[in-house]
Amino acid sequence: MKIGNPSASAPVVVQTSDPLATDQYHHKETIWRVLLDAISLIILLVVTVISHYVAIPFTRGFFCSDTSIKYPYKDNTIPTYAAVILSIGVPIVWMWATEFCKRFYFARYPKTVFTTRLELCGSESISIPPFARNLYMLTVIFAYGYLSTWVLTEIAKNFVGELRPHFLAVCKPSFDCSALTSAQFASFNSYLLTDQNFTCTNDDSAAVREARRSFFSGHTAPLFFGFGFLVMYIHVSWSWRHLGIVGHLFQVGLAILGCYVGYTRISDFHHHWHDVFIGGIVGSLIAFVTFKFILNWRHYDPRFLPYTAMAESDSDTALGLEQNPLCRQRQSSTELKQKMKSDTSRQYRYDDDSPEAKWSATPNVAVRSRAPIIQPVSALKLVFDGLSLVIVLLTWLMFKYLVKPVRRAFLCSDLSLYHPPPEKKVFPTWLLFVCAIIIPLIIIILSEGVRWYYLFRKKAAKVVYKIQVRTKVYDIPEWVGNLYIIVGVFIFANCANSFLTNVGKVTVGRLRPHFIPSCFNKFSYKDFCGDPNEWIVNYTCLGESSDLVKEKDGAHDIRQSFPSGHSSSAFCGLIFLALYIHRVWNYRNIGLLPYVMEMLCFALAAYIGITRITDNRHHATDVLSGAILGTVVAVIAFRYMVKSFKRSVLSDLGSGSVD
Repeated sequence: MKIGNPSASAPVVVQTSDPLATDQYHHKETIWRVLLDAISLIILLVVTVISHYVAIPFTRGFFCSDTSIKYPYKDNTIPTYAAVILSIGVPIVWMWATEFCKRFYFARYPKTVFTTRLELCGSESISIPPFARNLYMLTVIFAYGYLSTWVLTEIAKNFVGELRPHFLAVCKPSFDCSALTSAQFASFNSYLLTDQNFTCTNDDSAAVREARRSFFSGHTAPLFFGFGFLVMYIHVSWSWRHLGIVGHLFQVGLAILGCYVGYTRISDFHHHWHDVFIGGIVGSLIAFVTFKFILNWRHYDPRFLPYTAMAESDSDTALGLEQNPLCRQRQSSTELKQKMKSDTSRQYRYDDDSPEAKWSATPNVAVRSRAPIIQPVSALKLVFDGLSLVIVLLTWLMFKYLVKPVRRAFLCSDLSLYHPPPEKKVFPTWLLFVCAIIIPLIIIILSEGVRWYYLFRKKAAKVVYKIQVRTKVYDIPEWVGNLYIIVGVFIFANCANSFLTNVGKVTVGRLRPHFIPSCFNKFSYKDFCGDPNEWIVNYTCLGESSDLVKEKDGAHDIRQSFPSGHSSSAFCGLIFLALYIHRVWNYRNIGLLPYVMEMLCFALAAYIGITRITDNRHHATDVLSGAILGTVVAVIAFRYMVKSFKRSVLSDLGSGSVD
């Protein structure tokens, strides 16, 4: 967007009753842009419909020995229409509601003129307000990314033609694998071709066609796109200073809901685990590319309440001038306040007279300076932070102790379930809590204490956190304020990680490696399995009771293998600590010690995960998935949640300026 170059003496905010008279436009569009957008969306929609209903998928054969396609057929826990409503309705309603909030909020406070001129035909044009333009850009670009995800999903389904886990139950092939005898062992391992060795006897051709379209998950990819797009929108739009980590709480909720839908596709035997995994990656990547590069939020500015975020490093953004490269020069706090007060047309005193405006107008100072850095903190933000932590903690405890896992069917010839029960844990839960939670907290507290002592001894600039409660303002020491931010984000990340882990455990209901010996007291495959193709659907474990405590210790626990809770918790806590050390412990006098500590954090987390395999408590894929989950949560929490505060509290030791 291009606007005129205002002079140094011109007021920051230009208010006029007729934008056409002054030509104060930030952008120009033509009607052809709208028409071409509509045509593009229609083309994508047509391709999606043809690929979904008309195109013939690649026809694969199968092996009788392939146990991955012998699962029974189950109805969808989340129907297709529900997944479509969630992936489209929730993001659209959320974004539109946020834009409406922006519209009414901006009516209370002064703002710059921002209007788009839509050229219709010749010299005719109409003015489009920012509210309508934001709605159009968000909706159209979201629709483009969503349809692109569907097109890619349908093309992959048809070209790959992977068989679903319940393929044999739906197809009902004319070649009966269960009737093979030992003399026909060669046929048991031979590749059977469609129309040559077998035909599907099921008269429902649509169901047979869908049974050949497993890769990748059509529920997961569009849902992860919609929720991923919404998660990024919340991150850049819900930046109001009083909200605290409420926006992150909603982001965690969306991630949990998306993972839950993906997990149900595995437990319903409609997809293999890698179908859901790849679908989630594809949807998330398309959402990131669409939001980052196509929507380009800095260009279209869909942020929530941006004109009141008067931080010292965001003064241009707060005044609505970040889009003009000619207006990005730094202005002192005195000049800003003089310009704001010189505008006689303003009738609002909130931004000028509030303590937040006075504190945030403080310019950047060097760390070596003795001048304090004023950092305002809203009391309402602390309330929202506390409520968010309580909500995440309570929901995690509810899923852990009150929700029973899915009773998953299994094949009696699955040798991965015959491992002997573990006698004891190499790494018990209490030791995991000490290594992944207590030790990182102690190191962070000591590190912040050393930083405070170092800066105080060097007479460097101190951060003064100020909390306003009604009319009173309270000073909070820098050490306490930094600890609150780091420890709060650390605890929130670990609670969110545990919540995501337990949602996976109860939704997937994967059986642990020692399931059959622990459930049926059968250690031998020959003693337990008479028919290798027999599916055990209805079963009751030894000692299984309706008592909640006994279920947790017995049959309730041996059906919660995916993902590994030890692995995810270890990687979340220790990788967060490694990132903290890498960001903070870079003082020149401590040499290679930070890198040694980072390596030890990763090594300890990996060791904890490996012990879950050697204890026969988890499959290797459970530990790998837990490690990926914990690492992703730690990186997101440290990289983005800490940055959500108005000023980074992780300034380098001995650096020359504050970030």
